[in-house]
Amino acid sequence: MGAFNMQKAVWTSFGIALILVNIIAEVGEYYTGIHIHMLLRIALIVGVTVGTSVLAGATILVSKMDEEVSLSGNVKDTLGADRKK
Repeated sequence: MGAFNMQKAVWTSFGIALILVNIIAEVGEYYTGIHIHMLLRIALIVGVTVGTSVLAGATILVSKMDEEVSLSGNVKDTLGADRKK
């Protein structure tokens, strides 16, 4: 999972949020007569997109933890030239 999958996740969540928020708003207006202003719809779409991008990023980071390799395990090997003798 790299940047391409993160980009794909954000665009997918944006598209799904765009469609679902507008469908829910139109169906709600049809049955209740209450109009949801376009600015509120845009805010909901952006909120859902940001939320899913945070969750997708966290999922990618957690999946990358398995690929992390540890250092040699010897502290003397990991110190630089400024080490006092």
